[in-house]
Amino acid sequence: MSYRVQFTISDEQKIKLEEDMRKDGYPNISELCKARVCGDRSYASLYKQLIERIEKLEPGTTFIIRDLIDTPPALIGRWLYQNVDSGEGKNVIHDGKDSVGTERYKKI
Repeated sequence: MSYRVQFTISDEQKIKLEEDMRKDGYPNISELCKARVCGDRSYASLYKQLIERIEKLEPGTTFIIRDLIDTPPALIGRWLYQNVDSGEGKNVIHDGKDSVGTERYKKI
């Protein structure tokens, strides 16, 4: 069985959580909060690993997530896509799709 947990935070708390999220490499506030309550989860760890590998790429490098993570779960791709789209994914832009329709990115 699974449970949904919701709570309300102030603007100041949201700002602090966003700072912590970026500093600790989480894809969003929800994953940061889950990790703080339940311990670091494998998807959050995998996302952090992806970001670390992207940071090591040379500027101008084009990549798909499979280049950096073997058999990545779709959720990791969604998090990266959303964060690049929203501007949270610093130094990365969308670069179209590859020949099979996989989202391609470019390190800038």
